[in-house]
Amino acid sequence: MTLLELQTVSKGLQDGAKEVVVLDGVTVEIGHGDVVGIHGERRSGKSTLLRVMAGIETPDSGSVCFEGQDIERLPRGRLWRRDGVALVRGEWRPTSSDQAVREYVALPLTAGGVTLAEAEVMAGPVLERVGALKWAHLATDRLSMNERLRVELAQALIRGPQLLLVDEPAVLVNPKASRELNVLLREVARELKLALVIASEDVTPLRGVDRAMSLSDGQLHTTDSRKRVVPFPERRGRGSARAS
Repeated sequence: MTLLELQTVSKGLQDGAKEVVVLDGVTVEIGHGDVVGIHGERRSGKSTLLRVMAGIETPDSGSVCFEGQDIERLPRGRLWRRDGVALVRGEWRPTSSDQAVREYVALPLTAGGVTLAEAEVMAGPVLERVGALKWAHLATDRLSMNERLRVELAQALIRGPQLLLVDEPAVLVNPKASRELNVLLREVARELKLALVIASEDVTPLRGVDRAMSLSDGQLHTTDSRKRVVPFPERRGRGSARAS
């Protein structure tokens, strides 16, 4: 059964007086347990595509369905509860200077009636699984980029999503840390039977995915028979390089 389906989705953004086409008739299906990679240059529209998949942004046209239901008709917040979608952002920055990591990871559970104390206990095993338990007492703004990514992953996983969307996991400067994070993403996806979509400017995090695609000029290009990432096509002057 298809978990997430985008049908002819288009999205534009304003760049001053001009509208830039970011997504242009994108159609894609993500099945339960799929591991999908999306390659694209900086500002090619990868982040916009993931936000549309997550229900954070609404497309200008086309439809986005989660488990056969149009997400625009779902109750508010439906995709962000325990059975839905989680988005991990490589460029995440903490908004609070004194919030402890354990509290940050636990907070999503309190929306479901769990007390913060109970949620913080539940956060422990998730933090441990992603290798972040040793930072549980630290304030979020004291974390390194590697630590922030793992904490963001823990907060995504604590809600038990079916689909994990990861935006630019290759932001880490340390190649060893990048490799370890890529292995971790695939391990938790397999263990928890999650569908995983990774969008990256660097092709390294996309190696070994079940399906790879590239995004340019607002369109998704599929892979060849050997499931390699398709070389990034030349832009045709439609302004997609300024998309976010």
